[in-house]
Amino acid sequence: MTERRCDVLVVGGGPAGSAAGYWLARAGHEVIVVEKKHFPRDKTCGDGITPRAVAQLHDMGLAEALEPYHRIDGLRAAAHGRVIEMKWPDHPVFPNYGYVVKRRDLDGMVADNAAAAGAEVWTGAEATRPVLSDGVLSGADITLKDHGGNVIEERRVTARYVIIADGSLSRFGRALGTARNRSYPQGMAIRGYFTSPAHDDPWIESALDLSDRSGNALPGYGWIFPRGRRNHQCRCGSAVNFPGLQVGQHLVADGRMGPPGPRAVGDHPRGLLWSGHRGPSAHGGFGEPQVGSQLAGGGGRGRNREPLQR
Repeated sequence: MTERRCDVLVVGGGPAGSAAGYWLARAGHEVIVVEKKHFPRDKTCGDGITPRAVAQLHDMGLAEALEPYHRIDGLRAAAHGRVIEMKWPDHPVFPNYGYVVKRRDLDGMVADNAAAAGAEVWTGAEATRPVLSDGVLSGADITLKDHGGNVIEERRVTARYVIIADGSLSRFGRALGTARNRSYPQGMAIRGYFTSPAHDDPWIESALDLSDRSGNALPGYGWIFPRGRRNHQCRCGSAVNFPGLQVGQHLVADGRMGPPGPRAVGDHPRGLLWSGHRGPSAHGGFGEPQVGSQLAGGGGRGRNREPLQR
């Protein structure tokens, strides 16, 4: 096993981890970002980027890279026969618009930007075991695999600081002893892409009164994200499982969001991908399909902290 040392090891190369890697590299630190998948990679998500996330991407020099994508001006909320359209407000810091960008495009964009700033970004590199020194996390053992999943090499990376940004299911975090509090609700989501005549709509849409085929209300919500000239929309459903209440099965079987009669696109059966999210609340903790929470939360807070001491 080869060994490397750096200032900061970032476990997870999604928007939050790559944004952290970008700002650390810009500040002159030696940083390694490890991502277990190869780009381009997909992730179950609504693909919507909020104004706060747009500001973060602009600050990282990615304004021009976002311009080809569909711009959205606000939220349309629909529930119980009523529809409200709410524009994002003018703000002294954040723009009054967002974008819809597939995660296959966005994640690679932010990771490439981190690499251009000087961070080492290892793809196909899974952090499998934490390395502890006197009870303190000091690195990780990394398994590198090719695109076929074959192991190429084992490496040990030690660092003064370790950032764990490998998502809500965080296998690396579980290896350190974290666990879901099962008294909290659990959210599930399905996602698909469909052709639609409303592909250039300037609104993302939230359906707040999901029901099954019998008309019974489901605890959850649905999203529609128009993708502009790409001529189809991303549609998501997120259902919340409270302890003792199993609604995830209903969402998979009966989830119906948006106008009737769409045509599924993509190679996956029915164009749907499944994801489970676990956390303390249904808004921001899990089940939130907008990637803005990852960038504005992970990237923004990481950037605004005091510089690391060498």
